[in-house]
Amino acid sequence: MDTDKNGTRNVPWLDSFTRLMLIIMFAILAIIFAAAKYMDMHGMQGGGTDDAVNAMASLSAHARSHPFIYLPGDAEVGAFSVANFFAGMIVGHNWRKLFGSGKGD
Repeated sequence: MDTDKNGTRNVPWLDSFTRLMLIIMFAILAIIFAAAKYMDMHGMQGGGTDDAVNAMASLSAHARSHPFIYLPGDAEVGAFSVANFFAGMIVGHNWRKLFGSGKGD
């Protein structure tokens, strides 16, 4: 962590690209969570293949599945995919800052 002449700390990987990607990611996730809350309040199912797979796995394991954060239907998969996409973009953009450069550089 660097400190500039004013005494504020600068995080080397938190550049403008990373900030923009985080803002977009959290905006999309907020929309997904809001839509999931709306679906849950109105009793909408929106089930997908994950529900069938969880039901089969629950029967085999003789235990109920319980997600970390409950989102109805495929909203869990959508939120996970959005978060992973933006995490990959940020890590890819900051690869050399995080892990150093290769021998060829």
